[in-house]
Amino acid sequence: MKYLFETCSLNYEDFASGRVLYNAQGTTSFPVRLSSEIVQRCFSILDTKGIKGPYSIYDPCCGGAYMLTVIGLMHSHVINKIHASDINPEVLRTAERNLSLLTAGGLARRKEELTRLTALYQKKSHEEALASLEKFNKQSACSALKEIVIAQGDITTAEKRHIHDPFNIVMTDLPYGDKVNWITNSSNPVSDFFDQISKWMDTEKSIAAIIANKDQKLKHEKFKRLQYFKVGKRQIGIFELIS
Repeated sequence: MKYLFETCSLNYEDFASGRVLYNAQGTTSFPVRLSSEIVQRCFSILDTKGIKGPYSIYDPCCGGAYMLTVIGLMHSHVINKIHASDINPEVLRTAERNLSLLTAGGLARRKEELTRLTALYQKKSHEEALASLEKFNKQSACSALKEIVIAQGDITTAEKRHIHDPFNIVMTDLPYGDKVNWITNSSNPVSDFFDQISKWMDTEKSIAAIIANKDQKLKHEKFKRLQYFKVGKRQIGIFELIS
């Protein structure tokens, strides 16, 4: 796979899980460079369609919202709305803490926590975390982000939704074992997932970037695949809704 936007492999230690971003049992991280590459491909496709930013983005299998938070920290100047949902209420607590880091209040609270830990333990790791947080503070000055919504929900079922307007980007890392599995009564969760996200997309103004392991079929009759690539154990498909 050739990187089109994140062409240089940089040091992404500022985004390490547990440094400034929160981690918790049952949640996973995601490669920072790949997150940024995928979302920038989405921005580019939308721009080519004549859809200019800032954009709204939705992750319906957000877990602890690590990927969404990384994207928000790196690209908040072109994102105006972030929506996160997951069927597991436990991981949503971590998601809420992480996504709060995209706000001035959340960064201030995290700074207080890290300052207190530094005073108590005198650890270099806490000092380094504070330095990373200051970088995020500076970046936030250019943020276009106006709204963050976090909700519990099963994206494989036709339950009453908490979403109103279509999203520009639906981007998620599907559950595929190891730490996270599908929690659903669906007999075909990937197909039902595609069916449900189609209801929150617009044929002209929306695209979906779906990450999965190589065992899951990223294909659905309502969607046309625009891009497809593989990175290690992952496959990534970028789709548009068929009108």
